[in-house]
Amino acid sequence: MKETDLYEPCLVLLEDQGFEVKAEVGSCDIMAIKDDYVVIIELKLSISLKLIYQAIDRQKFADKVYVCLPKKATTSNRSSLKSFILLLKRLEIGLIVVDEGFAEVRLETFGFDFKKSMAQSKKKKVKLLNEFALRKTNQNVGGTNGKKMTAYKEKVIEIAKYLEEFGEKSPKEIINYTGIKEAPGMLRKNYYGWFLNPRRGSYTLSELGKKDLDSLTKEINDKIEKGEVNL
Repeated sequence: MKETDLYEPCLVLLEDQGFEVKAEVGSCDIMAIKDDYVVIIELKLSISLKLIYQAIDRQKFADKVYVCLPKKATTSNRSSLKSFILLLKRLEIGLIVVDEGFAEVRLETFGFDFKKSMAQSKKKKVKLLNEFALRKTNQNVGGTNGKKMTAYKEKVIEIAKYLEEFGEKSPKEIINYTGIKEAPGMLRKNYYGWFLNPRRGSYTLSELGKKDLDSLTKEINDKIEKGEVNL
């Protein structure tokens, strides 16, 4: 498929709505006018930032801007489509999809409701605020992929350090010393494999725990020396 294959379906769609349509007007792929209302459509075969940039530029002199894509472009990468649709909504850019020679408006946007969007993401916001509040240190470096410090891991490390220093202890003793009330559940879950339960109601540090704690301590110390983290 070529971009030109998207033109005819869009032409029919607009003319059916009473628009006068012309192609390649200045930098615009399609320009349509009806009662002084200007619509511009940008044609592309795939989702890209270039397409967004072009649509934003066209908004300077159009009442409404749409991007047009073949159906294949909206189904080949579903993981990014949701984010793409949200971006179009926020920028108030419409979406037209062409399938088997027919064009259909899949997204119509008239005023993005930021308050409604934030309300729908309230749970995620609360989760982020809780993580921020519970984090005692700032050991992560922004932009780093892979392993990162979380409030949960900080607590696991604190428990591990206590067991490394004082040896086998009960959950009650661990709570009393660290103040971590979730300690019993964290010990049972043993997400990182750092703890051993040699006897009922008693925990100690595993060999893996000792090894990982030692590596983590060295890593943190190195970052402190380089000034990459704040404790």
